[in-house]
Amino acid sequence: MIKSNLPQSQFNPVFVAIQLWRAKAFILFITILFVILGSTYLVFAKERWISKATITYPSSGQIANYTALLNVIYSDNGADRPTINDLQHQVFNRFSASLNSLASSLASLDTPIDLRVEPLNKGDNNYLSVSLIGSSAKDAQEKLDGYITKINNNSVKEIENDITYNVGVRTKELSNIVSLNEQIAIDKKNHRLDVINQALKIADATSNAKLNLNQVESLSDDTLYLLGSDALRSMVQNEATKPLVLDDNYYSAKRALLAVTHIKIDMSNVKSFRYISNPDLPIKRISPQRSLVLILSAILGVIFGSVIVISRNNFTTKNSM
Repeated sequence: MIKSNLPQSQFNPVFVAIQLWRAKAFILFITILFVILGSTYLVFAKERWISKATITYPSSGQIANYTALLNVIYSDNGADRPTINDLQHQVFNRFSASLNSLASSLASLDTPIDLRVEPLNKGDNNYLSVSLIGSSAKDAQEKLDGYITKINNNSVKEIENDITYNVGVRTKELSNIVSLNEQIAIDKKNHRLDVINQALKIADATSNAKLNLNQVESLSDDTLYLLGSDALRSMVQNEATKPLVLDDNYYSAKRALLAVTHIKIDMSNVKSFRYISNPDLPIKRISPQRSLVLILSAILGVIFGSVIVISRNNFTTKNSM
């Protein structure tokens, strides 16, 4: 076999090392060539910088206008009004859902944009780490800030639209309550007049013109005619001009209706999130890493040069046999 006829030194590590040492100039040349190729890659490779921000739910002051509006809308029914803590989390959940949706949309573009939204602590969605990779430090910072601001503005606009809708619904609801109470009062007044008029007819029919009783507190509608026709005619005139008797529910609904119809929706100071740390200006790029690329280029150059030298020497040895 050919293998048995080859010199034993060909399989000796020392002999291989001697071969490589003799061809060190060639290996150095290949190494320099690879380093040049690596440097060329660094010149033309697209830089990647990452800007990060940490956000959480808004403070009570950042949603103060929103809270005030809801206090007006539900002024007559505190049970329907959410607490400040509930509002903070509702607003932030809306914001974070929109931010995650944007991240998915950007990732599916023809040229994907890497926007990442992750919980700062696993299982806790109240604190989020948001990062974006850009072509420069400034680009990454500005884009991250721009996307966060855009989502905040959209979330606040959605809240404003919800309030506008709720104001319309609440106005209609309160108007119905006021109208219902007024109608009930009118019906009660008309019923009272009907009862007195009926009693007057009976009094006239029985020729009962004067009061026949000393005490009238215990009179029912059926015995009201005992007051006499003169007293009953006076009661009819009095009831006709008497204002409607309205209960506290009417006035409570009326006050709430006036407040809602005169409400001014101002969301200029409302925020759907709060920065723990603003988008930073990255100091170091994440890729390409110069030192790593140059070191790998040099290592690959040495390996490639050594493989060429060993392969060439083996080929020469075989041909000489």
